[in-house]
Amino acid sequence: MLNKFVVLVSFLFVSNLYASLESKLDSLNIPDDKVSPVISKDKLYIVNTRYSSLVNRHELTMGGSNDFLPDSHMDTKQFLATYRYHINSDWSLGLRYSSYSNKLTPAGEKLYEEKNLLPDSDYALKSTEIFGNYNLFYGKLRVSDKQVVYFDNYLALGFGEVELAQGNTSVYSADIGLAFWLGKNFSSRFGLKNEFYTQKKLDGETLTHNMMGYIEFGYLFGEGNRL
Repeated sequence: MLNKFVVLVSFLFVSNLYASLESKLDSLNIPDDKVSPVISKDKLYIVNTRYSSLVNRHELTMGGSNDFLPDSHMDTKQFLATYRYHINSDWSLGLRYSSYSNKLTPAGEKLYEEKNLLPDSDYALKSTEIFGNYNLFYGKLRVSDKQVVYFDNYLALGFGEVELAQGNTSVYSADIGLAFWLGKNFSSRFGLKNEFYTQKKLDGETLTHNMMGYIEFGYLFGEGNRL
């Protein structure tokens, strides 16, 4: 009889304990149409800080380019020297000097050898231009498990003067490319620059379009500013 009484008391104790736990768990449930008051309503932002700041820095680059829309009788290349002042992470101003190298293509050499004629082309010798540069977006490229290269995709518009064989004229440029930041002080640029200017031919002036694919390597002075 005593054993049955002990079992009954134990059963009642466990039942009451289970009911108490269920009641406490139910009190923690949040109704579907309610929001927990402990959840913060503050807006959250993700800031992608640059590995190396560009603010108030100077960049010098040198490189070369090749014309991908050459005259059928003339092949054109460039030597480039460029200075850029980075106002902030998005905008920079630049000054570029270009020295042109021109030579006859096989078709041009054949024309000269067989008919003693040179192409009717007022070829460029050198140019100087100023330009504004805008960084469209900033990203990173993983090259190994432990190494990452950061880059900017940029767009630039420029204006200047080009010296042709028969005189000087204005030149306009539209430039798009990628700038890779190698550590905190070195850079490399790969881009495509479109040049537009007029040149004199036997039948009058004509608009010339050069599509120059280029590679530049440079150095960034200073450490930048995080503000």
